[in-house]
Order: sequence, then C-alpha cells, then structure tokens
Amino acid sequence: MKIEVKVDIKRLINEKEFKVLKELLKDEEPADIVGMIEELPHDEKIVVFRFLPKDTAAEVFSQLEKDDQMELISLFKEDKLKEIIENMEPDDRADLLEELPANVVKKLLSHLSDEERKNTLVLLNYPEDSSGRIMNPNFLDLKENMTTKEALLYIKKEGSKKETIYTLFVIDNTRKLKGVVELKDLIFAQEEEKVKNIMNEDPTYVTVYENEEEVARIMQDYDLLAIPVVDSEKRLVGIITIDDIVDVLEESATEDIQKMAAVGVTETSYFHTSIFELVKSRVIWLGALLLFESVAVFVIEGFSDVLQKITILAAFMPTINAIGGNTGGQMSAIIIRSMALGDIDDNDLKKVLKKEIISGIILGIILGIIMFLRAIINTREPLIMLSLALSIVVVVIVSNLLGAILPFIAKKMKLDPALISGPFIATLMDILSMFFYFSIALLLLKDLL
Repeated sequence: MKIEVKVDIKRLINEKEFKVLKELLKDEEPADIVGMIEELPHDEKIVVFRFLPKDTAAEVFSQLEKDDQMELISLFKEDKLKEIIENMEPDDRADLLEELPANVVKKLLSHLSDEERKNTLVLLNYPEDSSGRIMNPNFLDLKENMTTKEALLYIKKEGSKKETIYTLFVIDNTRKLKGVVELKDLIFAQEEEKVKNIMNEDPTYVTVYENEEEVARIMQDYDLLAIPVVDSEKRLVGIITIDDIVDVLEESATEDIQKMAAVGVTETSYFHTSIFELVKSRVIWLGALLLFESVAVFVIEGFSDVLQKITILAAFMPTINAIGGNTGGQMSAIIIRSMALGDIDDNDLKKVLKKEIISGIILGIILGIIMFLRAIINTREPLIMLSLALSIVVVVIVSNLLGAILPFIAKKMKLDPALISGPFIATLMDILSMFFYFSIALLLLKDLL
C-alpha cells in the first residue's frame, strides 16, 4: 500500500494533477505523509509541501531526517520556509537549529517573532540531553483560585494552541508550580469548585537540568502523559509530553545498541547514513579491538610447548573463547539494562557481586559437566576432560563477574556502561580464557607433557 501511494504521488506530480494531490494529502496523518514522500527527490518533496496546511507541513518537516531537512531549507522559498519554521513546536525547532551552521541559524531565527525567537534561544541554552532542551514552553496553565467553570472556559479558548490539555498544571501568581489536575476531574467537578480543591498538591516534576533519560524513567515509573519542568525557584517554565519521551527512548536504545556492538553513534537512519559514515563509525573500534585481541596471540605463544605436545587442546580453543565472551556479554547486558531502568544504582555493587558469584559458580558447574561429557567425543583421556571442564568453570565464573563489575567501573569513570559490553568483553575474555585454559592444562597435564 505504501509503495503504491508513493508511486501515485510521483505520477500526480509528473502529470501536474495538483488538485488530486491536494485532496489525497488532505486527510493524511503527518507520519503517513513522511512515509509517502521519503523516497521522492527533493524537488518533488518541495511540490508536496506546497499543498500541505501550514501546521501539517511543520509537523511533516520536523519528522524528516536531518539531511533531508537541511537540503529542503536550501530549496524552500522564503515565505514557505518562514511558515514552516514559525509553526514548528519550539523543542523540534531547537533540535533542528542545533544541527545547522551558524549563518543558517541566524537566517531562520530572523523569521520568528520576538517571543518565538526568545523561546527557541532559551531552549538552545540548556545543555544537550537535558530536560530543558526537549521541553515545550507552549503549555496551558491554570491559576489555583480559578473555579472549574472558569478553567474549562479558559481551556476551550486557549487549548487548541497548546501542547496538551489532558494534564494541566496549576501555578500561583509568581508562576510557581502548585499542583496538577486532569481534564476529566475538571469536567466532572462542580462549576463553582476551586481548582485548588481538586488538584493534586504534590505533583511529580523535573528541573530544567535533569537528564532526559532520567525524565523518561520517571514518566515511565509514574505512567505520566506529561511532566512539568521547573527552574531553580520551582517556577513552571515548560512541559515534556509522552511523544517527546518516545523519541528520547528510541534515541537512547539506538545509541546503547550501537555502543554495545562497538559501533560509533550515528544519528541518522541506515539509508540516510553515507558509506563513509558507516565505515568511520565501525573502523576505529574494530581496529582497536583487533590490536587488543592480538594480546591473545602472545598468551597462546607462551604455552606453545603444551599445545605442540597435546594437540587436541587446540580443537577446544574456540569453545573456551566463545563461552567466556557469551557469558560476559549476557551478564553485562543484564546489568546495563537494570542500570538504565533504575533497578541498580552505584551503591549496589556488593549486592550484585554476592549474587553473581553464586550464579557464576552454578552456571560454571553445569556447563563444566556438559563440557566434560562433550569431550568424550574427541578424547578418552580423563585428565584432558577434567582440564576442559575446570577451564569452563573458571572462565564462566570470571566472565560472569567481569560482566557484572565493568559497567560499574565505566559509570565511576563517567563513561557509558554500554561502551564496555559486547565486543569489548568478548575480546577481553578471549585473552583471559586462553590464559586460564592453558594454565589449568599445564597444571593437570604435566605428566602427559
């Protein structure tokens, strides 16, 4: 269906069926329009924008990839560019301007009213990844001494211009946050009831400098559709809605997956990322891991006499390496995920270690028994089978502990814990696995050498 719509749009543009095109776009959601036009050349995207209502055009533009946005900015006529920039949500506009050259930012800011320009600059002044950067200052607030009737009339008058009306925040005359009230509570309350009597006087809120991922966790924990953002004096300066948090969670998950796979973070989708950027995002990590992995060669070389005399040990090297990397990778993923959800904090290291020492020993014994039985296929020498089983036990315990400890170390060093998972732990365990494997073999098999 999507492919057919894209073809129809292209055909309608080529055949200059602009009335039909306008009718086709009229009832479409912005996200669907983005899907329809994403593969069109930029000059044809421009044509589509001509037939979109200004609010829809701004929303569609804000959902496009950054490279598409930058190209369209250079192609839009002055009046169309002004219309789109003016009608974008302040947080979306700030996100766009952050990526643009200073001269383009200056040009776009000149298209805004004094109030909109001030709002945008305020957002841009907050640190990246802070709640202040993603908040929307375009919200509806109520005064605590309003009656329910007055509040509903005010919502009806101003609500269509604001971010949301379902969750409303109550302030006093100095704009300090006093409470929160749901629209449904206002609707079902008596007309003369004061807002302050039906509001929640202890609302959950965040400050402008709160990390956006922490905001996402708070909203998730409390099932909030919107959360107020306050300054240092608890004055209400903006709100963050669930749609903003969905974007934060998507970006955070993508970033963590890329880091866990030892890939540099890319901010555009796959087809909007050039081959050069894809290679650059991977080659540094792969090169570093290649050099790090080379340490394993020196470890193996140090035990070359053992390997030459008991050649069957070479057959099990990949198995020992794999179990170390897999166990450490599993454990680090569990810890990193728990950290992201707030289940584990910096003070929980001792409790985690106690738990993972026990689980590592249990896992090691189970896998060691499996390895002992598996070795019967290749050898009937009990000492070799025992050395393989013990190697598995030691490697699993060590890799399990490293997978638990390294995220804590990364956090202490102010690094993203995702950086030390995946390929990093696998490479580290390749080195340690070979050391433990041959050390145990040398100890147990000295009579066979």
